[in-house]
Amino acid sequence: CQSMELGLKGKVALVTASSKGLGKAVAFGLAREGTKVVICARNKHALKNTAEEIQNQTGTEVLPVVTDLTKAKAIKKLVKETIKSFGRIDILFTNTGGPPPGTFMEFSDDDWQKAFELILLSVVRLCREVIPYMQQQKWGRIIHSTSISVKQPLEHLVLSNSLRLGVIGLSKTLANEL
Repeated sequence: CQSMELGLKGKVALVTASSKGLGKAVAFGLAREGTKVVICARNKHALKNTAEEIQNQTGTEVLPVVTDLTKAKAIKKLVKETIKSFGRIDILFTNTGGPPPGTFMEFSDDDWQKAFELILLSVVRLCREVIPYMQQQKWGRIIHSTSISVKQPLEHLVLSNSLRLGVIGLSKTLANEL
């Protein structure tokens, strides 16, 4: 099997929620293409293990940053550490875990607020932080991972179904603005 040159060698990618699952797979894929990868998660141990695994299997530079994506200061720190270490951000891949399952009447305002901060506001904050660097570089790509629920709502996932559509609306708006 012959690999295709994707033009990613030497680029810097920030992949959120990347100590496991889809985020980890994306970070691995980018690293295999020669991209320097910044990974983040809340669990320091899992993050460290993932960083070592990616580095050992791909030989690329990996920067693990413990980050709670629901905290504005943590997102600012994540981006600043990326710039400090690599001098640029070329690719942002936004990804989060999902909010808890349940039906509409089961959730309080607090549940909605927590889900909003995790799913939508984290993406807003990440974009706000990386876009100026991408504009300065005159190059950048932002990719949002959402859910099939943006096409068809999934049963018992009212928080995810509702808020992931906001990420799609933001993405389309930013595509037009930028």
